Amino acid sequence: MKGVYYMLKSLRKTLVVIGAGPKGIATAVKAKVLEEFGLPVDRVILIERHNVAANWSGEFGYTNGEMKLGTSPEKDVVFPLETDINDKHLNQRIKQRLLQFTWMSFLVQTGRFSDWVDRGRPAPCHLFWTDYLRWVSAQLEPQVSIISAEVTAIGLNASRSSWELNLKNTDGEPYVYTLEADRLMLTGPGKTRMDFLKNGKIPNHAYDLESFWAAIKNKKFEAKGRIAIIGAGENAASALLAISQYAPNLRVDIISPKGFISTRAESYYENQIYSQPERNQWTNLELKDRIDFIERTDLGVFSTHAMNILNEQLRHQIIPGRVENIIENPDHLSLEISYAGIKSMRDYDQVILASGFDQMSTLKKFLTADALKHLERALGEPLTQSKIAASIQPDLSVGGLAPTLHLPMLAGLMQGPGFANLSCLGRLSDRIVTLPTLEKMKTTGPETHRLTLMDGVL
Repeated sequence: MKGVYYMLKSLRKTLVVIGAGPKGIATAVKAKVLEEFGLPVDRVILIERHNVAANWSGEFGYTNGEMKLGTSPEKDVVFPLETDINDKHLNQRIKQRLLQFTWMSFLVQTGRFSDWVDRGRPAPCHLFWTDYLRWVSAQLEPQVSIISAEVTAIGLNASRSSWELNLKNTDGEPYVYTLEADRLMLTGPGKTRMDFLKNGKIPNHAYDLESFWAAIKNKKFEAKGRIAIIGAGENAASALLAISQYAPNLRVDIISPKGFISTRAESYYENQIYSQPERNQWTNLELKDRIDFIERTDLGVFSTHAMNILNEQLRHQIIPGRVENIIENPDHLSLEISYAGIKSMRDYDQVILASGFDQMSTLKKFLTADALKHLERALGEPLTQSKIAASIQPDLSVGGLAPTLHLPMLAGLMQGPGFANLSCLGRLSDRIVTLPTLEKMKTTGPETHRLTLMDGVL
């Protein structure tokens, strides 16, 4: 039986995940644990340009590290712990192993559990969450590899049967090399949405989310004049909170398409749809109702935590409308705003673009022209973000496309709203790791894997 096990390992395909953030780490943990139990999982490789959880640490990305986590930390990289491989006894053993990667286990193992409970189980700051993710990542070897590299291009191999990634090493000497992937998963939010900019360029004194947080972190954000934040979702809330701490006397206008800010209720009925989309028959809901739910609970809403803090702030106001253009003047920026068919102009000294992320920009940045054309042939012209989102399959991959491309950030509409954020990372990893594993077990037969365990290979 040992020979069978090693034969299966040698025939494994490779899943490459770009990004070692929460989604990448969750995927890696599930692959590690299933492999420990002798199941035929694909080999998982994480590619990270900077450090594990870099976008959460304040070193890079979309936070200064001091903002509070908007999701309960108990919704960690293995939540909701419902992995099912059709074997009751083995399911229990797998879950017991997964428990060792929970937020609670992290607190216990690092001596912080009692303190956290006595403080009332507060939401951790992003830097604390980073500590947790890095604690998990330190336990991934030898089953999972994390490569320090920058992805410069993603194309197809000669037979068009796998992805071909061009990488530049970021750990030491910057040499270039190629890596093939049978399956590819893209994580991360993508670039800030800027489709309203006529020339596609960010004017002076305007910030996308990445440059805004860098300016806050390095204390280079100019604390003067009138500020506008474009957007009314959690990114806008985080930016507003940061400004209120950085320069509490600044006046800030929030440009909201609806003219108001909503707060997600965080009720059981809302939360369970994020955590348990299958149990709540998400895919059976009419498309218009799914869209309405996401808009009401995820897009354009502030968390309760953010709203409670901002309720005490008096120096911001809501301006209704959509920004259609930003005009750069010598000493200020003019926003062209449209609402109810009426256009108006408003002048600001600084503007923060916080109206969400554009996943298409990520695809266009990484995929070669040939790979984009291949994706377009699979889905039809023109290639749009909404068309890709509408094609997402149960394993969070683009439908009708080979080789496999997993895009969990676009899976909300078709598979469940929690896959695009931190609401069900363990279920996300089940879709990407456990589902393909179960399909393999149908082919090779479950007896092979049970015998592997009994033979003491693991």
